[in-house]
Amino acid sequence: MGCCKNVIASLVCTAVLCGAGVAAYMYGPWNDNNDSGSEETPTTLTAKSSTCKNCCNGLESNCDLPIDQVTWAMVHNAMSSEDDSFYAANNDLSLEKALVEGYRGLMLDSCLCNGDTIVDVIQDFVTGNDEDTEENAEEQYLGFCHGTCGAGSRKPETVLNNIKTFLDVNPNEVLILEFEVGEGTLELLYQAINDSGLEKYVLRDEENDGTVTTWPTFQQLINSNRRLLLFAHNGGMESCETSTCPEGIFYTYDHFSQTNWNDGETCELRGNSNTIPDKHGFFMMNHWKNDENLDLPSKTNAEEFNTYEFLSTRLGKCDERVPNIVAVDFWSTGDVLKFVEDQNTKIGGGGDAVVAASRSGSIRH
Repeated sequence: MGCCKNVIASLVCTAVLCGAGVAAYMYGPWNDNNDSGSEETPTTLTAKSSTCKNCCNGLESNCDLPIDQVTWAMVHNAMSSEDDSFYAANNDLSLEKALVEGYRGLMLDSCLCNGDTIVDVIQDFVTGNDEDTEENAEEQYLGFCHGTCGAGSRKPETVLNNIKTFLDVNPNEVLILEFEVGEGTLELLYQAINDSGLEKYVLRDEENDGTVTTWPTFQQLINSNRRLLLFAHNGGMESCETSTCPEGIFYTYDHFSQTNWNDGETCELRGNSNTIPDKHGFFMMNHWKNDENLDLPSKTNAEEFNTYEFLSTRLGKCDERVPNIVAVDFWSTGDVLKFVEDQNTKIGGGGDAVVAASRSGSIRH
């Protein structure tokens, strides 16, 4: 939930050290037209949890719980993967594979792309030519990228169509998408969502005024077939309490509190205007840490952070409220899904009322 401000500088530094300028030409293409992701089929997007016909997001015990009373496994910068030819990717495998395995939250960044390659990004950085090219605005198009399209981008139509297919073939699954909206992309993003056909699944608040205090249960969303929650921040999105939000899109910080980025040790809150965990339905633990030298995604750190023991230890430090969203890099590494399943089993089984109550902020422990 936030773009690394120095991502271009970090990429350039890494590229210089690794000779990526040459490698890009030899082994590319590292350009934002290279979306290796393809339109998936119902077969390839059938969730592993689909074998349980009475389950909601993988467990029968989830069904009667409000959606903010369970733990969600979320993929940080989900569009960025080695699978999809991203340079300095946040994940090894694609977001589509994450959905199949059991992740039910995706964080996506929208960008305006213009066809640049990683070599163009390096050249522009070195020469200081980092200004927007307004004269080429007609050549720009929407992409899902992180920081710069030249380091990798996915086509929104492909990603959103695949998410729709996933919802089509998995009627007992509920998803959260959280968008960091790039400058100038909000209207394009909204149009892309509508063009994909996802609109029919989107949960809509009649007022959309940011005042939702009671969230529906999983079963209610499944019965109404409104199984997709959209949240967004930046790029013109402001609090729905004070401005008019696009229909069907909630302003993230009306409903989310979150921990600091690059903090794997504490539950200290990240400083935005709404950081009281009791106030919001969702409390997200940003459970990832970049490489300390280059400030780029670190699989080495993920191999430690994503272990069952490390996750348990960190949640145990959350004195005021247990996070109900765990956002990770390198989602296929470690025990994240097993940890989340066990957390939800405790809550749904009624054997851990303290955990359930602390999710809603109704008690402290």
